[in-house]
Amino acid sequence: MAYFLRVLLLPFLFTLLPIVGQADTPMLESTLNSKLDNSLDNKYQLNTEASLDSHFSPVINAFWDKHAQIKTFKSEVGGTINTVHIKTGSASAIVISQGRNESVLKYKELAFDLSHQGYDVFLIDHRGQGFSSRLGGDAHRGHVQNFNDYITDLTTFVNSLQLERHYQSRFILAHSMGSAIGALYLEEQPHPFSAAVLLSPMFSINLGALPVFVAKVITYISNLICRWFSDIACYAPGVGPYKQTPFEHNVLTSSSKRFLSSSNTFNETPETQLGGPTMRWINESLFATEKAIQNASNIDIPIMVIKGGADTVVTEQGQDAFFANTKHCKGNKLIRIEGARHELLLEQDQYRIPAINEVLDFFQQSQQGKLSCIK
Repeated sequence: MAYFLRVLLLPFLFTLLPIVGQADTPMLESTLNSKLDNSLDNKYQLNTEASLDSHFSPVINAFWDKHAQIKTFKSEVGGTINTVHIKTGSASAIVISQGRNESVLKYKELAFDLSHQGYDVFLIDHRGQGFSSRLGGDAHRGHVQNFNDYITDLTTFVNSLQLERHYQSRFILAHSMGSAIGALYLEEQPHPFSAAVLLSPMFSINLGALPVFVAKVITYISNLICRWFSDIACYAPGVGPYKQTPFEHNVLTSSSKRFLSSSNTFNETPETQLGGPTMRWINESLFATEKAIQNASNIDIPIMVIKGGADTVVTEQGQDAFFANTKHCKGNKLIRIEGARHELLLEQDQYRIPAINEVLDFFQQSQQGKLSCIK
């Protein structure tokens, strides 16, 4: 039956494959053109590709081994959630909400950079990926029963940190799926943050020519039928267990060193490997992203959205709609980095450095009281 279902639905769902692994506006969109390495304004002295090998670098790995403290907690909705705390005595903190098919290990270089800018860093492996409990019937299915479970876990994690008690400035930084999770969290929960940055946010998945309402119907019915015949969640057609993509065929980054460093974390820790998404994950995500857009005006802190001009995993339509709904924060900012692919934090220096410069500038402006919201 599962085979028949895949064959039946494949013509309608082939355009879903890119997601594997993948009003008055407060401020007009700014576009950053990529620059050659020798002309980059690396004003924060961020790590560069020249210092990287295929496993990040000995300096970054030594930093991680010394400072990354692993902590877990039992989720209110089941399973164990893995987190990492990097504390070096800073007065400011950043919580990172990761994208789909990521683990905390992927953020070694970013944590290294942020720590050297005076931030303690806290990371979470969302349920069903990284070192957190797996769902869907086996370790490789990218599955979630209810998208709100992600928000529940993030709320528990943030509350446990007692950030207001320990830090003068508190920020949230999110990527892709983690941006949808972070946005819904900010819209629905009391929180300690003073500003947020969303990188390549997943507010509309690239479905190609397939209308969203059709994708919702197909994935809902397919998941329902699958549950009649199996306790194991069904993959979307055309995807399956983890399989490493060669750099030449990847659509996420144009940096070979950062791609290899990220891929090698999966090779060295097979328990973090994750395959394609399930029908249920796609269906839940389609509804969650629409909800995040509709309720964006509930966010009461300054927001920056940074999108890649060459991103083929998510589309700008949802990102622009979300940003347009964040009406009341004068300091909100929308940035488009020309030529950058989906993984801004793993991109070539000419894309990554301008993106992180914008992040650090934004957080610094918040600390200086230059950003404000009018409810």
